[in-house]
Order: sequence, then structure tokens, then C-alpha cells
Amino acid sequence: MFSWIKSLFSPRLYPMNIVYIHRKNILRNIEYLQSLQSNSKLFPVLKSNAYGHWIKQMIKILSKVDVPYVVVDSYPEYQIVRKNSDKKILIIGETLPDNYKKFDLKRTAFAVYNIETLQALWKIWKKVFIHVFLNTGMNREGVDPDNLDYFLNICQQYDTIEIEGVMSHLYWADWIELISDIDKEIGGQKTSVEKQVDLFKKMYYQILEYWYAPIWRHIWNSAWIFKIKEDFFNARRPGLAMYWYNPLEEGDEFYDLGKELLPSMSIVSRVVSLHEVWPGEWVSYNHKHTFDHREIIGTTPFGYAEWLTRLASGKISFRIGKKSVKQIGTICMNLCSFLANDRVEIGDEIEIISCDLKKENNLVALAKASETIPYESLIRFDRGMRREIV
Repeated sequence: MFSWIKSLFSPRLYPMNIVYIHRKNILRNIEYLQSLQSNSKLFPVLKSNAYGHWIKQMIKILSKVDVPYVVVDSYPEYQIVRKNSDKKILIIGETLPDNYKKFDLKRTAFAVYNIETLQALWKIWKKVFIHVFLNTGMNREGVDPDNLDYFLNICQQYDTIEIEGVMSHLYWADWIELISDIDKEIGGQKTSVEKQVDLFKKMYYQILEYWYAPIWRHIWNSAWIFKIKEDFFNARRPGLAMYWYNPLEEGDEFYDLGKELLPSMSIVSRVVSLHEVWPGEWVSYNHKHTFDHREIIGTTPFGYAEWLTRLASGKISFRIGKKSVKQIGTICMNLCSFLANDRVEIGDEIEIISCDLKKENNLVALAKASETIPYESLIRFDRGMRREIV
């Protein structure tokens, strides 16, 4: 209450850089993803600050969406959800053992795959819900098939621990080449993903033999929500797709399904400087861009601190109004320059990232110019930039 009253008398600052989160489009994406398999529930993934969209804003958008769980990675992310929402939370990352007693155990479940975590949860002396994380081939985390019996025997000794779910993660997600050459065997041999699913089922039924009755079974990420309908799995974990970005590449037979997703993020800044330059002059560090004739150079306060990587220097474009403007010169820490014209004025709004894939300043183009993937681009935008829901 006090903070609300305080906000009434505090001056509102208007930042140069703003990230806009498009509420209706995110809700439409969730509705669409749910429609692809209506008998399977969605666990929206909000890890890594909701893929750069900010957890607090996403929780507001999801406030009236009925989902069994929202998924976060860490204790700090959990704290944001707990403070701003009454939804149940699935923690898929690790935390320090002393932190477990700080969770609200009535609305929290934990992805667990090692004995040390089991022991820490048992020492709370309260009922704890877990989702057993199975290693089905990614070999990054999870209970190995050969160790599952040992893991389950330990579980049975801890009567306060309830196995509510079973989960895993696919190691082929967003490539056209869904299977490696090793898996392209003749004679009807199954693909990598099919092998993972078969191993998951085998390990799941092994869990049932210990008289556990898990409610949730989930392995699908964004890409495979489009690819496979499998009634055995009753929950799915959409991440990238929920935020609009098609997780499939052009050429994938399911690519057009991803094209139904709607944009959810755009980023704008302002023009802060204009300079007239002449032949033989240059812009920014290291003389990477020189001029053969008169040009107007604009500058915006958006650089690699805000996450326009130096690798993208000279390879990307922005938009002012309906016009595309080419970024030029080396991208600096908090500034970068672009080719303007005599009609551009200081203070004009400049669109750094468009939420329209048809525009050349979309995030996929930025990721390509930065020699990375949209996932990394999304999560590395400066956390200090204001996120506003529109």
C-alpha cells in the first residue's frame, strides 16, 4: 500500500530505450499452442527472465490463464513469481540446499535428479512435490537409466517426498536435420527423438513399479509441440513459441504451423545525435566505415551494453517511421550509428527490433548477424531497460 502511494508522488522518468511486450499476442499464442493438443496442459516457461520479456510482466499477462504450473529456473526467479502471482511454480534448476526451506511448499514442485537434492528436501520434514528428471540421452542432467532403481529406493526411504511428475528434455529441438547420420539407418530403425520417447516410457513404467502414481508426464519443448501428438504425455513446456518466435527452420515440414504465432516483443529508442559528414571522413571506432560522399549520420543510445553485439556492426538495419535505416560503423558500448537523412530529427523514435518477421530489423535477423540464435538474443537484452505491456 505504501509503495503505491509513494508512486503517486514520485516523478515518472521516461527512458530512451523501451521494450514493449504485446499482451494480446502472447495470450493468442498460448491459446493456439493449447489448441494443437487440447488434452495436454501447458506449463509456460518463464526462465531466464521469461526469455528477456521479464517475469513480472509475463505473470501479469498470465494472471487469468489457467495453467497447472509456470516454470522457472532458480530461487530468485521463484521469488518474483511468488510475490506477484498465486500460480503454482515448477523449479527446474538447482539451488543451494539451505534455500529449500524458504520455499512455499504448498505451491512449489522441484525437478530432481540427484540424491543430494533428495536428502536436502527430506530434511525439511514437510511434504515436498518433485518431478523426477530423467536422462533420456542428452547426458547433461537427469537420472540415468542404470541408476533409476537406486534413486527410487532412496525416494522410498523419504516418506515426505511425493513424485508428482516425470520429465525429460529433447536434444533435437529446432533443426531441419532432426536426426544424425548415425540414426538414419535403414531397416526401420527409430530416430533419436523416438528413442528418447521410448526410453522415457520405459523409465516411467519402472517408476510405477515402485507404487508411485505421477500425475504429470512432460518432455515436449516448443519445437515438438508442433511436430508430435502423443497422448502419453499430458503436459508440455512452451518457451520460445509462447513469445512468438517460430522454433522451426524454413524447410521443416511443420514450419508453417509456427508461422501462426503472433509477435510479442519490439524495442524502440531515440535519435540523440545527427552529424553531417563528408568524403574521406569516418564514423565510430577504428575507421571501419568511411564515406565517399556527403551523408547525415544519426546516433542512438543502444549498443552492446543493451545487446547489439559488435559482431553485428554494419550488418543490420533499424526503422524510423516506415523507412529502413542501415546501421553503420562499429557498435559501441551504449551507442551506435546509422545512415539518416535530412528529414530525421533529434528525438525521433527509432525502432531497434521489430516484432514483424517481414521487417529487416526483426530479432531473427539480429541473431543471424550476431552469429547466434534467437534464444540467446532474447535473454541478453539489458535487464535495466524498461519493459512495458501494451
